[in-house]
Amino acid sequence: MNCGLRFVVSLIGLTFAFSMVGCGGGSNTITTPPPSGCVSTAAIKCTQSGAIRGVAAGGLYAFRGIPYAAPPVGDLRWKVPQPPASWNGVRDASTFGNVCPQFNYGGQLVGNEDCLTLNVFVSQTPSSQKQPVMVFLHPGGNSQGDGQSATIDMPALPQQGVVVVTTEYRLGMLGFFANSQLTSEGGGSSGHYGLADQVAVLKWVQSNIAAFGGDPQHVMLFGNSAGGWDVETLLAAPAAQGLFSVAAVESGPVPAGRLPALSSLEVTDQAFVAAAGCSSATDVLACMRAVPADTIVSLQAPYRFYSAVGSPFLPTDPFVVLQQNGSPVPLLIGSNREEWSLFDNPNSQIDDTAYAAAIHERFDPFGAGFANQVLSLYPAAAYSTPAYALIGVDTDYNMTCEIRNIARVAAGSNRKPVWRYFYTHAMENNASLNAMRAFHSQEVTFVFGNFSGLNVPYTPTAAEVVLANDMMGYWSRFAATGDPNGAGAVAWPQYDPSTDSMLQIDDSQLAINGYNNTQCDYLSTLLQP
Repeated sequence: MNCGLRFVVSLIGLTFAFSMVGCGGGSNTITTPPPSGCVSTAAIKCTQSGAIRGVAAGGLYAFRGIPYAAPPVGDLRWKVPQPPASWNGVRDASTFGNVCPQFNYGGQLVGNEDCLTLNVFVSQTPSSQKQPVMVFLHPGGNSQGDGQSATIDMPALPQQGVVVVTTEYRLGMLGFFANSQLTSEGGGSSGHYGLADQVAVLKWVQSNIAAFGGDPQHVMLFGNSAGGWDVETLLAAPAAQGLFSVAAVESGPVPAGRLPALSSLEVTDQAFVAAAGCSSATDVLACMRAVPADTIVSLQAPYRFYSAVGSPFLPTDPFVVLQQNGSPVPLLIGSNREEWSLFDNPNSQIDDTAYAAAIHERFDPFGAGFANQVLSLYPAAAYSTPAYALIGVDTDYNMTCEIRNIARVAAGSNRKPVWRYFYTHAMENNASLNAMRAFHSQEVTFVFGNFSGLNVPYTPTAAEVVLANDMMGYWSRFAATGDPNGAGAVAWPQYDPSTDSMLQIDDSQLAINGYNNTQCDYLSTLLQP
């Protein structure tokens, strides 16, 4: 399992380009002026589509549900995003727009195709200069999630002197369906619509964020899980270049060779056309565009959601791009020590025998002896329980080692700097969360400084309040300068592939060199399916 793939998983409540000539190329500048006579104030902002009125609360102004593209419905389904319609008067921006169609984490079918909106959060404290902008891509396997969950709504992060943007983008097969006819219609690209929406968000930021006090020259694109996967993909997408100045991948690596060729994905997705009842239609695309969105979502479970390689939108595998050229912008990248406690039950009562059986189930398909080698690298006795040993293997195989491999190929002399972190914190004020230790997506709570999205009432300890301030400081300084250091914080060493230098993040920070490198050297030889 990989968080950038098409899979559905509960995150225990952590819900947690706009090219006018198509996302395969064209200018990254939109020059439409704001509406004449509009004057931005603290609560009213002038966008290029019209004026909006936000709401003040908790020391912030929130501007929610701002359209950044036209609704992708009817003939616009499976097309690159088009400009939003303008409006007269002042549009209310106090509430969120629709989430994109999906089965939510409670298993309910929710959402509406008219969902291409974003949200902007700014501090009520005026700034004398333009502020860095942090654009967040949410988790959810590119089939679930949204930009409006409690963890990222009204966060403390803007109090660090940044403007925060969250967003919706097309998910599942509505965002990642590939088809040869769509490829012809789309100038050689298809299956990239969710990512094209993200590019449209970045272009909207370039054209509009100054009205909110943001600096379009200092834009950080960051994401967690599938959002991190998408960030890495956009590092290699020509349409996204020049739209952000730094990037962060949080627990969302795109491993080498994981993305299929577009021609392969077109063939794979033919089964989806058949399931929708459109294979024999005279006009297949017209038939598919007439299928209700809820039906599309209901049929998509067997598929994976990522952009394919070999099109104008994504010519080359992102891993290869990083390997050959490094990152186009400074890159912050990292993972959590017990990522897979969200998927493997840490309270499981499995014994050593059951643990060994689970490892054999995972690694016997590689051939004789592989599972035994993994067991020798991860002996149950080295962990507090066999359940945590299994979490250790799954976390390293699916996340830790892949993050390390990406950092290694991206870093180097005469390249943009890479900053790697290793997050090890366990929640201190709730026993069930504490048992999951440093679980997948937990760091988002601290990056946003918001403990509202943990699915249980939670009061942070004094040490956790400090930790949140530390992490918001590192991330916001990186957004501003491409370097997370400063303000008296523990020094974060720039990543060096020869030493695997990184920052271990917990109640106190510590510069370390390497983590489980022997294990990762072996696991990295076992290519994931």
